[in-house]
Amino acid sequence: MRDFIVLAVILGAAPVCLFNPYIGVLTWYWVTYFNPHRFTWSFAYDFPVAAVIAAPTLLGTVFAKKSMRSLAVRESVLLLALWAWYTFTYVHAQGVPLFTGNMVDAAYEMGHISKILLFTIVMILLVNTKERLRGVVVVTAGSLGLLAVKGALFGLRTSGEARVWGPPDSFLEDNNAFGLALNMCLPLLFFLAGQEKRKWMRIAIWITFASTIIVILLTYSRGALLGLGVVLTVLMLKSRHKVVGTFFMVVVAFFVLSFAPEAWMQRMGRFFSGDLDESAQQRLVSWGTSWNFAHDYPITGGSFDVLPNVDVFQRYQPRPLPLGFLSSGPHSIYFQLLADQGFPGLGLFIVLIGSCYWSLWRVRIASRSIPTANYLVPYTQMVEVSILGFMVSGAFLGFVYLDVIYQMIGLVVVLKVLLRSERQTYLETPLPQQDNVIDVTPESELAAL
Repeated sequence: MRDFIVLAVILGAAPVCLFNPYIGVLTWYWVTYFNPHRFTWSFAYDFPVAAVIAAPTLLGTVFAKKSMRSLAVRESVLLLALWAWYTFTYVHAQGVPLFTGNMVDAAYEMGHISKILLFTIVMILLVNTKERLRGVVVVTAGSLGLLAVKGALFGLRTSGEARVWGPPDSFLEDNNAFGLALNMCLPLLFFLAGQEKRKWMRIAIWITFASTIIVILLTYSRGALLGLGVVLTVLMLKSRHKVVGTFFMVVVAFFVLSFAPEAWMQRMGRFFSGDLDESAQQRLVSWGTSWNFAHDYPITGGSFDVLPNVDVFQRYQPRPLPLGFLSSGPHSIYFQLLADQGFPGLGLFIVLIGSCYWSLWRVRIASRSIPTANYLVPYTQMVEVSILGFMVSGAFLGFVYLDVIYQMIGLVVVLKVLLRSERQTYLETPLPQQDNVIDVTPESELAAL
């Protein structure tokens, strides 16, 4: 029955996506994050639901009313440059015999990241109103939030003794990737709850927020745990009720320390006490291997998934891995970029993230000077904390090609474009003579965004 329902929804949405590609963007993110087909048991499980949604959405985008000026925004240019660099390093690696062992995986990753970046560009082009912006954020937070509620119920049923994993056969299946994505979802839920006027919906969002915290803990991911601490701290500092937020964090810490299962306490306790278990030692070896490898391939790296290549790893490892493993992943987005894309790829990504933070700050300042643009302020804070969660957790997790971070970068562009639109409308609207003229951001400063 589930298979028929999922296929009915997907096939029914396909023609709608053709005539309204914005609906296609929403459906794409729902399919990408929630993975409804992975909750079936028969023919729908492996059905190409993403392709069925992507094809009409891309075709509809070609004929949709849109402005291409959003692609001239600084972050859009940097994102396209990063995509071009990913492509260049992939093509270069195909001619290096040492990288033969990771070319199959690299081909898959190249296709995967290209789909992510393509739909990020589509989102940038189509999300051009306040309502559409909210729709994308609600679908993203709702899709990941529902997975968190489901995971929290599973965790309560098993008393936390079993790890919570993401949807099977998806990019969120790994517990570390799932924890990282949920860390990025927390700020979305937090600010959506603050903006929600309906009491029952606000309560539902807060329940989802609490469930997300529980599931991040139950992924048993230490990188996700560090990110959770940073995200909750920043959200508390940005909250209007800092005393209540502090009390909430103390309560969460109390319940974690009082009721966490023994297996969780042993895993996290050894980590925070400085006792490096096999997993932590594996990370140190992987980071050393990335650094050694980068000395020989500082410009192009080895393209996607080069470290799991046994020939590469054993040639550059500073010492053997524990437990007899032959190779390992990068266990850090920074070392992952260094090994896969070289110093230029790592630098380009860091510049892109820095540009996003600069733009979010500028948008926030400018929005406060324009009454009709005030709604952008919480969105800038939301995206800011979400990216921060990725950068902190990602320091210990190798998932730099995760869908969510590129969507957040795309939202930075959307916020800048919406600010320019609101400012243009405000300047063109005549004000009554008795009203005071509100100072707005000068044209030269706005152009710098």
